[in-house]
Amino acid sequence: MSVTMNKELLVRMPLSLYKRAKTVCSKEYKSLSALVRELLLERIDETLTGTERSVAEKGSKSFHKGEGVDWRAVKRG
Repeated sequence: MSVTMNKELLVRMPLSLYKRAKTVCSKEYKSLSALVRELLLERIDETLTGTERSVAEKGSKSFHKGEGVDWRAVKRG
């Protein structure tokens, strides 16, 4: 199974915030992109349907079990 990422987002932030975000990422073993996606989902969570929330939960649980998608399998562009 491949996941297609078709949007890019450029975010400018102060260096101090970037360093704090990178620290969080390293503690949770995730990329900065994954952290931003997760935070966006949390912020707009009230707009998600029950089905969408369950898919996000399932994905999070499988990631923590080591069942994530290999980054080489992600199609870009």
